[in-house]
Amino acid sequence: MPRAFKEEEKERIRGKLLEAGRACFLRYGLKKTIEDVVQPAGIAKSSFYLFFESKEALYVEVIMAEMPAMMDRLMSASFGKTEDIRDALILLMKAIVHEIETNELTRILLDDPMEIERLAAGIDFKAILQSSAAMFAPLYEEIRRAQERGKMIEGDPQQIMYSLGLIKVIALNRDRLPDSLYQTMLAFIPQVIADGLTCPARRQKEDR
Repeated sequence: MPRAFKEEEKERIRGKLLEAGRACFLRYGLKKTIEDVVQPAGIAKSSFYLFFESKEALYVEVIMAEMPAMMDRLMSASFGKTEDIRDALILLMKAIVHEIETNELTRILLDDPMEIERLAAGIDFKAILQSSAAMFAPLYEEIRRAQERGKMIEGDPQQIMYSLGLIKVIALNRDRLPDSLYQTMLAFIPQVIADGLTCPARRQKEDR
């Protein structure tokens, strides 16, 4: 059995695991074993599971640590650029794709499509959504305010927010699509989603 750690030790070890995990993921992707992560933290492999359920769960934690800065960039590149809701939504989805394509940590999933399957099999999506709620608050509020002004369709702002994130599916499957089709879909799909979220609201406002 892994030995028990004091709270102070747990905090220190968790920090070292996140640091070591980030370095390993950037260099090797998700291919490296847990032994490669625990060695810099000075703990046994069995002790790793006191902190994370899996290597994939550690990767998600590393990504979550990046999320506040990532959300700042996404909001600045979209709602920070224009007051037109439709245009802001399109810019947001394009910024999400740009983040996936250029961020060193998210590129791990692009460089090897099999990483997506391994990641999906090893994480708890429900827990991720719950823990990320506060990080998505700025976008949630923009959607809610747009609804109040009649600029966006009615509905659960959280569901609308997650629907915008569907553009990630295209970006994460880039290597499976011909480049011409990929580029066409990236230009077309954000417009379709943005129109669906804003045009009905515009028509409803005109009909009143």
